[in-house]
Amino acid sequence: MRYSRAYINRNEGKFDSFCKTVLRNKARDWMRRKERRKEQEILFTDTVLALHPEASHTDYIICNEFQEISEFGRTFWIKSDTLAKALQMLSPRERKIILLFYFLGWTDQKVGIRLHVARSTIQKARMKTLQEMRKSIERQKQSETGNRA
Repeated sequence: MRYSRAYINRNEGKFDSFCKTVLRNKARDWMRRKERRKEQEILFTDTVLALHPEASHTDYIICNEFQEISEFGRTFWIKSDTLAKALQMLSPRERKIILLFYFLGWTDQKVGIRLHVARSTIQKARMKTLQEMRKSIERQKQSETGNRA
């Protein structure tokens, strides 16, 4: 059976139109996906480095300005000699409470769980330790000013 030229042209036109529609829809889908991804994605260079500690690198440079205190497998570098001396004067338990609360940002509840005591006990010990540290720091400052005068 032979098809007329008009029939062939009409079918080719339909097929051509169908292909163009499919390609246009694919292009629209691709552009929409690209726009959604652009709204949701954040460039790594735009993020705060603190949010990605595993992707950061720290060069450890030994410096005489910092005092080193090691507790629970971590090393804390403290710039203030006065604060470092006050921390070193504390008992190991008091030092742990202060380091966990102020340096690692743990709550009293979490510190209590770690040390196997009640939250209120940690809070009282922390407040008492801070008072002792304040007195110790004041004594250090007085002795420094006494030596300079």
